[in-house]
Amino acid sequence: MGRVFTVTNSDSLNPNIRKKTIGREIIIGPNAIKFIAIAIFAILALIYLAQSTAGANRSIKIQEQNDQKNNLNLERERYEVEETRLKSLKEIESGIEKNSMEPPGDVEIISN
Repeated sequence: MGRVFTVTNSDSLNPNIRKKTIGREIIIGPNAIKFIAIAIFAILALIYLAQSTAGANRSIKIQEQNDQKNNLNLERERYEVEETRLKSLKEIESGIEKNSMEPPGDVEIISN
């Protein structure tokens, strides 16, 4: 038992107004309705999967960028430590040259 749908080019649903039909009639049976319902559910499932996959991809990219940021921060800290070490060595070398450190002159050895 199918349902008969009349397709018109009018937007009004008033049954008292005469409408010009585009086609005679479309008969949709129970098998066609089942097929259309399955197709709609399949399309909705594909849309859901596409959206969830896109969200997962975005979260993976964000995680990769956070990891890269953390690695760059660690590398920056290592360079700061190296810079401080090199500055200390330069200060020690300049302090030796300016300081009053002199080689010992005469060393007297006292024996008992």
